[in-house]
Amino acid sequence: MATVKQILDIARSQIGTRAQDVKKCKYNDWYYGKAVSGSGYDWCETFVQWVFAQCGASGLLEIKTANCGVQGKAFFSAGRLITSGYKPGDVVFFHWSNDKSSYVPSVYSMDHVGIIESVNSNGTIVTIEGNTGSTYNGEVMRRTRSLSVVSCAGRPAYVGSYDSGHSGGDYPDVFYRVRVDGKWLKEVNNLTSYAGLDGRAITDVAVRPSSGKVKYRVHIKGGGWLPYVTGYDISDDESGYAGDKKPIDAVEVYYYTPSDIINKVGYLKAKYRVSPIGKDNYYPWQYDNETDNGQDGYAGDFGDTLDRLQIELSK
Repeated sequence: MATVKQILDIARSQIGTRAQDVKKCKYNDWYYGKAVSGSGYDWCETFVQWVFAQCGASGLLEIKTANCGVQGKAFFSAGRLITSGYKPGDVVFFHWSNDKSSYVPSVYSMDHVGIIESVNSNGTIVTIEGNTGSTYNGEVMRRTRSLSVVSCAGRPAYVGSYDSGHSGGDYPDVFYRVRVDGKWLKEVNNLTSYAGLDGRAITDVAVRPSSGKVKYRVHIKGGGWLPYVTGYDISDDESGYAGDKKPIDAVEVYYYTPSDIINKVGYLKAKYRVSPIGKDNYYPWQYDNETDNGQDGYAGDFGDTLDRLQIELSK
């Protein structure tokens, strides 16, 4: 889980950190898994990725990437890209020219990225950014920027915020976990992160809401759909989870809204998505088992093994 405060506290703690030897910095080393340097390794985006990872909240960024434009596109695809009404915690993208973005329609290019710390009444914002400043290799700095150079921003689904999708606490939470390489990974709550490991096949899935019920099932790669289950008990291989210790390529989740929640906010749906091994992007969001608006009734693509899963409740 991560709140705006937690993300900003981590970002503030890095102010003054400088890169060495042509873009060599701990954020790039972390992202690439080895020491790298060179003019092609700008690190404003890897700094943002690193900050969220320290809070166990990488899933709030929608994608793992070192490219600002790809990051912006991921927010856009998730319906979390904004062009006004900026707030602290927003991941903000800057344009240094008036060129249009090739990643997202109707916004300027995304040439640089930071995290908004505060919004001023005079048309400026205060940010914390990596790979900025007058030094050749860049450093982490607090900057004051004019809104005139802001292209857009992504708004992560922070815990405790209205924009987390839980309507001030009236939406139930969803808890879920997956089995990878024969081991169950830790439980994930809503979109605070994702369940899975990059590049490793998911074989089993367990899902439970804090209120109401779900039915869910998985599709075995090269096989078929397994029966629906409704429980949440990794020791119960009959009805406690969906899977058969074999790689899966699709998931279906359906949420039954209880009457007290209907009275408060109306009917809700399971909103979920998955990513295939070998690709940075998730497949589009799926709602329950709907098949309209381009949905398939499930999340996934038969034949492509899955390595990440995210679920929350939504309208």
